[in-house]
Amino acid sequence: MIIHDLDDLVLDSDEETGIQEVGRRFLSRGPWTTVAFLVKTRSDPEGGWEGPFLWLHRYQKVAQGWKLVSRFHTTETDQLHRLLAALKDWGLTEA
Repeated sequence: MIIHDLDDLVLDSDEETGIQEVGRRFLSRGPWTTVAFLVKTRSDPEGGWEGPFLWLHRYQKVAQGWKLVSRFHTTETDQLHRLLAALKDWGLTEA
C-alpha cells in the first residue's frame, strides 16, 4: 500500500478494527522516515482495551508516495517499561 503524504497517515483506528491510536511521533523524516505510534488494542469488540503498546513503522519514499517497509510492534505493556529502563541505564533519559 502506498501512502501519498505521511502527514495524512491514518492507522485503522475505530471500534471495529480494535486499534486506538493514543499518540504519534516522527522519529526521523527524509527518504527513510520512522514513525512511533502509541496504541491500544482489543481482540473482541465487546472486550476492554489493552496496552498501551509501541509500534515503530519505517517508510521509504517512492515515486508514488511512501511505502511501509518494516514495522515492529511490542506485544506486552511490560516491554515499554523494560525499554524505558534500558534507556535510563544507558543515560539516554532523565532519571
